[in-house]
Amino acid sequence: MKKLNVILIISPESWDSHTVSKHNYAITLSQQGFTVYFLNPFNDTKRQPQIIKIQENLYTVTSSKVAKGLRYYPGFLRHWLERRWLEKLEKKINAFIDTIWLFENSRFFDLCFAENRLKIYHQVDLNQNFNPKKAVTTSDICFCTSNIIRNNLLKFSTNIYKIHHGLAKIDSNIEIKREQFKVFNKQAIQCIYMGNLDMLYLDVELLANIASHFSDVQFHFVGGYNKNGRLYKLSEKLTNIHWWGKVDSTIISFILKHADLLLVTYQEHHHSDQSSPHKFMEYFASGKVIVATYTDEYKDKRHLLEMVDHNKDYLDAIKKVISNLDYYNSHDKQQQRIAFAQEHTYEKQLDRIFTLLKKHQLV
Repeated sequence: MKKLNVILIISPESWDSHTVSKHNYAITLSQQGFTVYFLNPFNDTKRQPQIIKIQENLYTVTSSKVAKGLRYYPGFLRHWLERRWLEKLEKKINAFIDTIWLFENSRFFDLCFAENRLKIYHQVDLNQNFNPKKAVTTSDICFCTSNIIRNNLLKFSTNIYKIHHGLAKIDSNIEIKREQFKVFNKQAIQCIYMGNLDMLYLDVELLANIASHFSDVQFHFVGGYNKNGRLYKLSEKLTNIHWWGKVDSTIISFILKHADLLLVTYQEHHHSDQSSPHKFMEYFASGKVIVATYTDEYKDKRHLLEMVDHNKDYLDAIKKVISNLDYYNSHDKQQQRIAFAQEHTYEKQLDRIFTLLKKHQLV
């Protein structure tokens, strides 16, 4: 059995990027009394690790690469260099890091460097596909967010467990600027898409076509975008779109509460890559109806959303929902969605993870 007190989370996304699973696990763990260090992607301008306190028990770490071209080094040398890097970090923070929680497999993928520490590999994205075999076989236990990812990882080990994306706690002390919500015109149906609007997998043609076709519906595109991006170019002349840009994650739940319907629109040939998007839990928590392109993780939960198997049927699904919003957003249906989301808060996901760690006598 191993201790779990001081945790190093290794993330492919920086702390300052959009808040997703890695960030929320870090926040929730720190709120439960664990000391968490969140390692940002490497920054070669930092000759010494830079430690920044985010909140009580939670710090970010920014560091230069362990060594250039490290993945090509012999295993024994790579282990030694990464172990030396870890020991230098421990010396700087004056603490022993007893747990490595790896959310990627492009660096530190060979967890042998962590020796007898608790080693967790947690894959939340299918496209994290650099060195999954080594990450799985050198970890103590593995978690993932979808059946598709789990089936891929089962080729390397049977010690793989699916834990859905979680729902982040809403900070009740957040001050909301009410004027920013005046863009919601109560005379029109409010339709929201939330996410990176320049994302490779987004079906921008479909999204632009929907906004063009339903000219009497008010669309809200919430997320970062480039004015030279394809979606903006396709739909910049449409007057029924409000472009929010990137927003602070703390106000997302307040935005979604204004929706009548929520959109998920990924390209058909990328459906497997987007088998369990993070946004679903936030969508479900709003209670509002979701119209989604095919999403494998919810194929057996169609009572919670309206999902089409093929993108060509998406427009008709929108028409069907808009024509009967009272039914799709009935009290009972909204409560079902909210209840599902509340069963998957990050606190409850961590309870499930700790139960599995104890079952395997890892803590």
